[in-house]
Amino acid sequence: MLAADTLILGARSVLRSQRNPATMISAFVLPLLFFTLFFVVMRRVMAAQGFDYVQLLPPTIVAQAMLFAGMSSAYYVAADRLSGITARLRSMPLHRAAPILGRSVGDLIRSLISLVPITVVGVIVGMRFDNALGVVGFALVALAFGLVASLGMGLIGYVASSPDAAVSIASMPYLPLLMLSTGFVPVENFPGWLQPFVEWQPVTAVIDALRAFTGEGDIGSTLPVAAAWMGGLALLFAALGARAFKRTS
Repeated sequence: MLAADTLILGARSVLRSQRNPATMISAFVLPLLFFTLFFVVMRRVMAAQGFDYVQLLPPTIVAQAMLFAGMSSAYYVAADRLSGITARLRSMPLHRAAPILGRSVGDLIRSLISLVPITVVGVIVGMRFDNALGVVGFALVALAFGLVASLGMGLIGYVASSPDAAVSIASMPYLPLLMLSTGFVPVENFPGWLQPFVEWQPVTAVIDALRAFTGEGDIGSTLPVAAAWMGGLALLFAALGARAFKRTS
């Protein structure tokens, strides 16, 4: 029953995304725009410090794109709640996990739309993978992070006053977590008192794992940390999401 309910609600999520071209276009265009801007502005600055920005930047933009996909989830959850669809789903004989899992299918599609062009452009400008396993691992870590982000930001949709407010609130954790990470500059560039947070927060862990699959780091030490963060947060967000769905009226 869970599988059937998830497939039905997943198909709905995908169709709804297709009916909103702005969401799909932004999932494709915005990551490419950010990549171009940071690449042009920061490449020479980072090269002067001995860093190869061609290898370091694409994983950061991929992580950023996954967070953007999560914001879309916050928007759609709020829209469903305010339109009464969430309450109607609660009254139907659906498995309680199906709405969350079904929504994740649509989020996964949006994540793929962002992941593929950034990876392709990164390879075109010089990013390299050691082997095919690196490409697969890179994609799996990115998509897993996208699902965790969508679960977390979907929670905001259950309490926001409107879909637009949900997106605004979702940007509040997105900005500090991304900017206070090793995504754009190394940890040594931050003040000493801030470095422990920068080094051990979840976005840094994911970016480090993505970079390891491109040969910039050790997979054995970075992947377990990223997996622990994503697994723990996924369980927490899923539990809170199920509780919020149950309480929606």
